[in-house]
Amino acid sequence: GAKGAKGQQTEALNWKQCVWKREDDKDTGLIQECRFKKIHGNSALHVAYGGNLRVKCGYGSTCCSRWYFTFDNDECTGPMAIDGIVYKQTTADNPHRHRQIEGYCENIPAGEVRVGFNIGQCSAVTLHDGFSGWNSVSRIMIAEVPPAQQ
Repeated sequence: GAKGAKGQQTEALNWKQCVWKREDDKDTGLIQECRFKKIHGNSALHVAYGGNLRVKCGYGSTCCSRWYFTFDNDECTGPMAIDGIVYKQTTADNPHRHRQIEGYCENIPAGEVRVGFNIGQCSAVTLHDGFSGWNSVSRIMIAEVPPAQQ
């Protein structure tokens, strides 16, 4: 057949993955940091965590832990925080489960960005026994993406 029209040159996807295999029993603070070189000032970052998370509490009580991303030590405000919680009540079991937390963060300037995955307290619930990364690989995936449609 006839030769087709020349296609457009597209930019290569700018992405990174940070992977680790360790158990972390802290209840607050930074679990893992991944440094990323953001190329464009008007782009967004798509971040995702995949790994094992759990919260444990005694029988007859409720408990909750919150895992969240930070960008240069601040939570995302464009448009909102990227977080997930594990909440349970009335059992003393110890359920370790794979969890996925992801989202897009806008308004991050170009340059090196310290992407952190953190654990902390849920709103209106006392701090409990959180645990990250039991017996499996954990990963943070980061990709720079074009601005969202308006």
